[in-house]
Amino acid sequence: MRITNNLLYTSSIRNYRTASEKLYNVNQQLGTGLKIQNSYEDTGIYVDTMRLNSQLSSLSQTTESSSKASSFAKNTDSTLSDMTEQLENFKTLLTQASNASNSTTSLEAIALELETIRNQIKNLANTSINGQYLFSGSALNTQPISSDGSYNGNGASLTAVVGSGLSLAYNIDGQSLFLGSDSDYTKTISTNVSMYNQSSLHPDIMSTSGTNSTSTEEYLTEDDTIRDMVGDTDSDATNDPNTVFYLSGRDTGGETFTTKLTISPSSSISDLLESIGNAYGNTSTNKLVDVSMNARGQIEVTDLSSGNNVIEMNLFAAVDRDAASGTSGNADQNSVEDLVAQGNVDIIEFNASNYTTTNSASTIASRADTYESDIYYIGYPLEDSSGNTAKATTLLSDMMPSNVDSIVVGATTLAITATTTVQDLLDVVATETGGTARIENGQMIVESTATVSIQLTAQDATTTATAGFSIPDAANYTVRGFEKDGNTLTGNVSQVVIATDEYATATTKLSEVAGEDLNGKALTVAYTDKSGASYTATINLSNAGSTVAVDLNGDGDTTDADENFTIFDSQGNTTAANDVTYQQLTDVMSMLTSGTLPTDGVPASSTDFEEYNYALKTAASSVSASIDDEGKLSIVDRTASESKIQFSMYDSDTGDYSGTTSTALSFMANDSVTTASPTIDLFDQLDEMIEAVRSGTFRMDSESDDPRNIGMQNALAVIDHIADHVEKAHTKIGALSNALTSANATATTLTTSITTIQTDIVGVDLTEAYLEYTSISTSYQTMLSTISKVMSMSLANYM
Repeated sequence: MRITNNLLYTSSIRNYRTASEKLYNVNQQLGTGLKIQNSYEDTGIYVDTMRLNSQLSSLSQTTESSSKASSFAKNTDSTLSDMTEQLENFKTLLTQASNASNSTTSLEAIALELETIRNQIKNLANTSINGQYLFSGSALNTQPISSDGSYNGNGASLTAVVGSGLSLAYNIDGQSLFLGSDSDYTKTISTNVSMYNQSSLHPDIMSTSGTNSTSTEEYLTEDDTIRDMVGDTDSDATNDPNTVFYLSGRDTGGETFTTKLTISPSSSISDLLESIGNAYGNTSTNKLVDVSMNARGQIEVTDLSSGNNVIEMNLFAAVDRDAASGTSGNADQNSVEDLVAQGNVDIIEFNASNYTTTNSASTIASRADTYESDIYYIGYPLEDSSGNTAKATTLLSDMMPSNVDSIVVGATTLAITATTTVQDLLDVVATETGGTARIENGQMIVESTATVSIQLTAQDATTTATAGFSIPDAANYTVRGFEKDGNTLTGNVSQVVIATDEYATATTKLSEVAGEDLNGKALTVAYTDKSGASYTATINLSNAGSTVAVDLNGDGDTTDADENFTIFDSQGNTTAANDVTYQQLTDVMSMLTSGTLPTDGVPASSTDFEEYNYALKTAASSVSASIDDEGKLSIVDRTASESKIQFSMYDSDTGDYSGTTSTALSFMANDSVTTASPTIDLFDQLDEMIEAVRSGTFRMDSESDDPRNIGMQNALAVIDHIADHVEKAHTKIGALSNALTSANATATTLTTSITTIQTDIVGVDLTEAYLEYTSISTSYQTMLSTISKVMSMSLANYM
């Protein structure tokens, strides 16, 4: 082989480059500590490195996320611990207040302390850390609890990623905390009228011992008789009529029912309680509810299914004092309106309220006082349109619907003018009965030595009988006016979805709450709009398309075109009965109470759907109607601080006891009071307890200013439930906090482990690399020296 200068040069350059590259690579390893700098240098090392980098990045995110979440959870845990302590303090004071020896001054002082604790709990509920509220769900910037105790957040959970496809919640949302439900609690409802043994209360009338017997107040027990409950006009227990009990409500399955129970006077109270249980579905082998009488003579019904929150009850009884022994006489009627038109029929009350009533009876009659001779009552307590007890000077036009034109009193017709008063009516009653007539606490009373038997009938301008009188409070189940506070009106019945036992929302269908086919059903609405004008309307639910008919003229005729409109959905379709939602219902409520109805040609050249939307949009600017977090309907008048609006809405079949229909829906009701429930409304319940202390209401009392306040005795069980509910949330966040701390520690450990593995894979051994660098550097210097000498030789070197 011929060695030329060119070959020698080429070979030298190649060796130079190779040595330089090796020297560079080793130098880079020493400088970076990594075996490779580029993916092409070693594909295996590169792939392993990228995989480990990805895992480290994920672990870094997990560490950061779990650290922040753990801090949030620990703050929540600490806040709930403080809240639990405050609830314990609240219970201690409530227990102290329930001591009957407390004076009014002492109770007021305790109430003030309870308010302070309530405010402290509210402040804890509004705790924020770094500008984020702990109990607002995902609405972190929204203060959860308003001054009135209402909740403003949502029910969303906040989650932190703690691994591949794995996340943990780290908050307790206020919706479940302050408005939550516990599946291990049952619902109990109770009548609020304390029932006394009439035989002990009126022994001079009912006892064979005569006038020497002493009257004593003894609460009814389950061993007493129906005669002891309803009383009698004499001491002969063999000539008493039967008592008819009118029972309606909703059973454990959410089905509504109405029924009449006819009980003999000699039967025991326990027989009545058993019959009530059977109406709720009890059988000899399967008990769905427990029905009992408490120490105050009040009837309690407990749903034996834990977590169930749907049972309701309205109960009243009727006795025809003129009926023969063993018969019901006129006490057995198919409707409440027919019942109150019967003479000498007494209504026995079990439920009482201070709710505004809606006049729904066209005829009322007289009845004798059971225990005091010569005293007769005409109808039932009267109220004016504002819910105030009627007086002799009250105008009849302020007390009766606007379409009532006259009242027939026996053989006399009294025309109602702008100046006709209750006293004018009493004068006519006195003339017709031959006695003296007066009004006491809204009740018309006639005193006469002669037997009084008279009917009063309200008539419209065509002399047709029309609703003009109120019916007994106890017998009036759902024909009630919404409670008004300033510019806000609220219904008291929570709309509960039967299938899920959850509160209804705007998108819930009415049929999901009713639990039955609503085709052909109707809702009656009696209302005063924001301007003070009063009307009636009917919401007709039909599969052919649900509609609203408004009696704008007060003539009872709603066939005029401008008094009828269709309920549309958001797409402009007519809505079938079972598809009507609560949003559509509240839309109708807004249009009615604002006085803004869909009108032909408004806006000009528009379709019915466009007119509907225009009216709805216009109405919403002045009156807002909605359904709240507890499934209760409400109306807010945005045009006034003290609204003129009055509103009642009820199933048109209410009060029908014929057995062919039932009240499918109720929105405001004088139902039995809920004394225990799986659900809680923390701040509303605390407020009710404080009011019970302030008013000195030890037990539920129908004669108190708030007859539906459950009283301090029942409140003690409720505060235990609330404390248990909060403690469950406390336990839950504690477990989540521990899990997050563990996840953070695991992520930290894995980061260290993976970093070590990554170092083994891609990291260079510095000692080995330095030795290699020294070896390559020496060889490199030797090569340069040799090349230099070779390249510098001339022919003289070979001579």
